[in-house]
Amino acid sequence: MGALSRVREWLLRIVGYLIPLVQSLPSLSVWAGLMTLPLATYLVLMFTSLPASLPAALAEFFSHFLVLEKVFVVVGLLIFVYSIAYLKLKKSRGLVTTGPYRLVRHPQYFGIILLTIGLTGLSVWILNNTFGIGFLTSSQTIMVWFIELLAYVVLAQIEELFLSRQHGAAHETYTSQVSFLVPYFKTKRRSLDVLYSVLVPSILLFVLVNLQTA
Repeated sequence: MGALSRVREWLLRIVGYLIPLVQSLPSLSVWAGLMTLPLATYLVLMFTSLPASLPAALAEFFSHFLVLEKVFVVVGLLIFVYSIAYLKLKKSRGLVTTGPYRLVRHPQYFGIILLTIGLTGLSVWILNNTFGIGFLTSSQTIMVWFIELLAYVVLAQIEELFLSRQHGAAHETYTSQVSFLVPYFKTKRRSLDVLYSVLVPSILLFVLVNLQTA
């Protein structure tokens, strides 16, 4: 066995121990916490001025103001929660390839990406259009989101190494049929799958932020 193969086997062993630990950590991680600090400040100020009733608060949230950002937040959160719940129900039967996992191999991360696109859009608007209490500038907020996106792409790749060792040919067939991280963007090359997974969400965020100034 060559040196490269030994290094690969060593890394895979480490990953096998780390995956359960990573999966038990809060999914949005410290990066999401930093990214949403301006949004958290905004939410505190907004909800202290809202009527006490939940229907009134929900009506304010779904108002016409920054509606696209809120759609990303709600849709992303729903996809994330549904994917996690579905996985917990089905994973005892083996490799999960049904439900949301028929459209994308990592729907839980796809949901988080959509959620954080919305949160980042809201945060950027807050920093640019209010007194902007926060530890990050709008550019830094976007950079934190981009780092988080890269982290989820890398984590998804690591998980696939783990699942490939665990499920063998079944996982290989699954990866050949289903998109990596973004639905309907499927290629035969892993490098292109990764490129699309970074490029498509980045374009979505770019368009969302630029629509705010249109």
